[in-house]
Amino acid sequence: MPFYLRNEGGKKTWFRDIRPAMSLDFDMYHLCLMAGLASRRKADASNEETTELVDHFPGVYRQRGRLLVAAFLARELEAMGVSRTDRASLHGTISRLVDPLSPSRLSNEGMKQFNRYSYGGFDVLTEWFDDRPRAIETFLPVYHSKLTECMR
Repeated sequence: MPFYLRNEGGKKTWFRDIRPAMSLDFDMYHLCLMAGLASRRKADASNEETTELVDHFPGVYRQRGRLLVAAFLARELEAMGVSRTDRASLHGTISRLVDPLSPSRLSNEGMKQFNRYSYGGFDVLTEWFDDRPRAIETFLPVYHSKLTECMR
């Protein structure tokens, strides 16, 4: 199952002015994902509202994919109230979300939830910013500040 980016969050709309500063379309996905994970926000989107990206972590994300999956698992375990000392529940939940043989290391259910954090993260970004970003130099400091606030 691939990663999906919400259309309004794609390169033709909300990110269009800062897209040239990004080397991959996955960069936009990553910005949304991190906002969703930090704010604990998920959302749903239909196939018509999304654009398929890739089914693996591309480029520089190849090395960081495991960290993103770990952050996702930590957030999901917290959201589900799974105790890290309850080995049976912990194993069952992780087994449902992870597939070590898939290109993304996520099961279909895991990818579905991962994408939902990205969709929710896009909603968060539109709340954090009054308008779409016009320059990467002004966007990133505010983005970083908002992520830091959410993590407190």
